[in-house]
Amino acid sequence: MCGALTPTEVVAALECGAAAVKVFPAGVHGPGYFRELLAPLPTAPLVAVGGVDAARAPEYLAAGARAVGVGSPLLGEAGTGGPQEALAARARDLLAAVRPTGPLAGPSVPGPASATGVDR
Repeated sequence: MCGALTPTEVVAALECGAAAVKVFPAGVHGPGYFRELLAPLPTAPLVAVGGVDAARAPEYLAAGARAVGVGSPLLGEAGTGGPQEALAARARDLLAAVRPTGPLAGPSVPGPASATGVDR
């Protein structure tokens, strides 16, 4: 995956054979920028990274990003000894925010209880 910000950089990354292009920092321009990039490059596989959190991730996906990368907003203080429970809660929130819905969503990933075949 190559990184880019400008349309010229996105095209250059694709011409180099990138399977996806990381648009960083995505938060500088927001989801609307992805719509603008994709207007002339509708098949470009763009990944929003930088400034993306659980609240904004669905907006980037709706704007055409194929995926999002979430670092600091997900990790929080867990990397420096912060509470793991808070990290787990942020991860759950992120997954809930980006989980597809509707007829094309496919099967959901079972949680620990249903993975054992026991519903609680």
